[in-house]
Amino acid sequence: MDALRNATRLFFALAFLVALGCTSSPTEPKGSSGTPQTPKPPPATVSFNITVTANPSEITAGSTGSSTIVVNVVRSDGQIPADGSTVHVTTSLGVFGSTVGTNAVDLQLVNGRASATLFAGADTGTAAVTATFTPVGSAVSFTGAANVRIGQAATFFISSVSPGIGNPSGGEEVTILGGGFAAPVRVTFNGATATVKSVSGSAIKVITPSAAAAGVTVGVGQTAAVAVQVTINLNKVNQQVDSIDRGFTYALGGGTQQPVVFTVTPSLGTNDGGTVVTIVGDGFVAPVQVLFGIGSTATSFNGVEATVQSVTTNRIVVVTPAATGFGQNLTNQLVSLLIKNANTGFNTVAPLAFKYGTTVQITSMTQGTGSYLGGTRTSIQGNGFNDPVAVSFTFGGIGVAQQPLSVTGTQIVILTTPAPLSGTCPRNGLITSTGVTVTNIDNGNTASAPIGFNFQVPLPLISGISPLSGGTGAPVTISGSGFSTLPNNVQVIFGDPTSGSTATNVHVVSDMTITATVPAKPASFTFDTTPCPTGTTGTRKVATPINVTVQNLDTTCLSTFRGFSLVPPPDPTECPATPPTPPTVAFTPAVVDATIHKMLFVNGSTGTAPLTFLWDFGDGSPTTAANSQESPTHVYGAAGPYAVKLTVTGGGGSGTRSLTQLVPVP
Repeated sequence: MDALRNATRLFFALAFLVALGCTSSPTEPKGSSGTPQTPKPPPATVSFNITVTANPSEITAGSTGSSTIVVNVVRSDGQIPADGSTVHVTTSLGVFGSTVGTNAVDLQLVNGRASATLFAGADTGTAAVTATFTPVGSAVSFTGAANVRIGQAATFFISSVSPGIGNPSGGEEVTILGGGFAAPVRVTFNGATATVKSVSGSAIKVITPSAAAAGVTVGVGQTAAVAVQVTINLNKVNQQVDSIDRGFTYALGGGTQQPVVFTVTPSLGTNDGGTVVTIVGDGFVAPVQVLFGIGSTATSFNGVEATVQSVTTNRIVVVTPAATGFGQNLTNQLVSLLIKNANTGFNTVAPLAFKYGTTVQITSMTQGTGSYLGGTRTSIQGNGFNDPVAVSFTFGGIGVAQQPLSVTGTQIVILTTPAPLSGTCPRNGLITSTGVTVTNIDNGNTASAPIGFNFQVPLPLISGISPLSGGTGAPVTISGSGFSTLPNNVQVIFGDPTSGSTATNVHVVSDMTITATVPAKPASFTFDTTPCPTGTTGTRKVATPINVTVQNLDTTCLSTFRGFSLVPPPDPTECPATPPTPPTVAFTPAVVDATIHKMLFVNGSTGTAPLTFLWDFGDGSPTTAANSQESPTHVYGAAGPYAVKLTVTGGGGSGTRSLTQLVPVP
């Protein structure tokens, strides 16, 4: 019976060991052949390179202009993702897909490449375009980015046509000057379409149509002025039209046989003379004589000779003589001009082309653009100026005095004074006067002319911020243009421009650089959150995009950047740790080999890691400590009952538990 009992015990012990997958120490891993397995190396880390390009890198706000965004995704080992893999693309400014699209789009990769169209929208600034790729089955994402500058639209206008005179047969190249030109364009001369050769932002080159196509007839020695019209963004939603009445003149002149006059500018001057007059025509051959007087033919003409300053085939510049002199008295009279090619004697008369008698006359201004802060030197041309003078520019019907520097009878040099600010950022950054007035202070004689001066207001534009993230108190450097250098007139706002937090320590380093300190978050700003890590509860705040605005307090003009992330301050109340689980202690004895009194103790204890174990096998042998949840074996010196004790200590201060069992050892 004892032999049968021992055999039965051995059978069940061996079966138990087979169930545990081992025949020796239960903590030693074995392969199918019974030999120890070699640990597998961790899988190689795979990363992806994301490149984002934008073409063009600058587009115009409020237009249908767009930039093509191209995303390329390549694995670090040169492989590309499978076709159809998704890349998520976002923009901080503008929209994707159409002019009323969204600021985020999911694209499908083909051969590692995808593209989208970014439209400008209405706001100006720098669009931060970010592409995010998350490999299938991965929790790690890879990103790339590019910037697109969205600038202010230029003002569209036509200023002149050069040359402004041409042959009635057409076919001549002329240049239309102005600003804000945007292809496609259409140019017409009195309704007849011209052939467009090239288009830039400030010039359009065209081939003129014939006078017949323009609906006018021009005989020998005759002229016909026609309107020139330009249409930009042809057949688009933002199509615009501007024109110049009498912008181009068809002329069939007499060549060397017969000079012809088209225009005389200005047509008014003072009795004292000294007015600079430009005569435009054809067939002029130096040397020429120009007389101001009375008569319809050269033989009957009675006048006073002008001083000729320059002569070309199409243009003569002269200085008018005084209305009295050499037996003439043309005071306050409308007079004719006789133009004669001196070497050949061929001549022409421009009837009743000039009026003497204007006391003060303004004809032009040399420099028409300058800073809104004033200080621009410019000259007013005209006649009848008498020092001292008062000069003013007109803004909304109100005159603003300018500073005269020097005065002659035909020219006043002034220094502009600051333009009046209305409290609203001016459209296109220009404050334009509508006229200029000159008054001779001693005699009260005055004149006004609808000649404007453009005062330029710098429009701030943020192109970047370094670093692109930071918390309260962090220093940042803002790059861009149009930052005024006057003290205390620039502020930096984080959040909404009207209710955000104002940055501290703002310093305008230059027109292109501002340094500042990140302020506390605005009251209306909410941080994004993410789940807390394993072992803790709740959510925690993470860096969140926030608008950064630079505003010139003098002009109220501002620019907003949408690529900065505000980092939340540390919050000890976030993500509280989950209380550790107190340990439990349990073990089950089993006979391994009765002949040598070998026992196995299967450890069934639980608790918060790390767990430590202390075994006392009850036979006086030293206690055994273990730092893993192993199931130890122990060989006794003799059969008998033994008091076996296991003590388990849990991690994180969760406590200590003990269990003692009386174990019979065969």
